[in-house]
Amino acid sequence: MKRDRCSRERILEAAGALFHLRGFQSTGLDDILETSGVCRSNFYYHFRSKEDLGLEVLRRQAGAFEAGYIRGLLENAALPARRRLELLYKNVASRHRADGYRRGCPFGNLAAELSGIHPEFRRCLSAFFARWEESVDRCLREGVARGEFRPDLDTRRTATALVGQIEGAVLLMKAHRRADPIEAGVGTLLKLMESR
Repeated sequence: MKRDRCSRERILEAAGALFHLRGFQSTGLDDILETSGVCRSNFYYHFRSKEDLGLEVLRRQAGAFEAGYIRGLLENAALPARRRLELLYKNVASRHRADGYRRGCPFGNLAAELSGIHPEFRRCLSAFFARWEESVDRCLREGVARGEFRPDLDTRRTATALVGQIEGAVLLMKAHRRADPIEAGVGTLLKLMESR
């Protein structure tokens, strides 16, 4: 059983890295098997299909993001709300700088690639983005209550705009191979939101 768990983890890790770098549709099952070192029969022992694997990779990546960025940062009430948002931008920029701005956001990449053709991927991605927006909304509401942000701030719409801006900035960072888009976003949006 331990060997089976180990091969399952190798498949998930290989698939996650390949999907992020090449895209879901451009990554073949043979690529995953070769990278993971797992045979085809072992793959089918763990997963019914490449789509089944892709959804599991997406769930795991979403869980890791939520643990680190949502529960670990955006919901950290010990920090001022503004600081949490600054750190969110800083961490996103650092993560993409570390890989030379080559891969983009795994969630944004999958949304662009699959939302129009795979309903289950679209549903999972929509739910993930909704949870992220809700956490930003809660952070913004705390900031309004503490006087950090304007009292008339529409936190729900601003949360959606902020997540959309980050996703767009990551796409531009990938295209330009530099951090300017994310740096422009944090400075501009936080200034627009702050209490006068």
